[in-house]
Amino acid sequence: MCEADLMSYWVLEYRYADMDARARVRPDHLAYMNGLHEAGTVVMGGPVGDGTRALVLIQAPSETDVQRVIEHDPYTAAGVGADHSVRPWTIAFGV
Repeated sequence: MCEADLMSYWVLEYRYADMDARARVRPDHLAYMNGLHEAGTVVMGGPVGDGTRALVLIQAPSETDVQRVIEHDPYTAAGVGADHSVRPWTIAFGV
């Protein structure tokens, strides 16, 4: 079994609390997420709907690893998110 077989997909959804802080911190957040994308942890992500929420698809071995992604996100330190949810996602096709 290879390392990729041990990875799971997770859907991170969060709601923005402070749109002004989001605009200020966005360059740092995007640099952080792009780094995780290049490392293979973040598959894709971005705002949804009216832009007050976002979805991120993460590939990681555990929810603990996903929580670390959230903890180190510049948006978290700046208080941009009002709340978030993390759910496992079983991919049936694609990827």
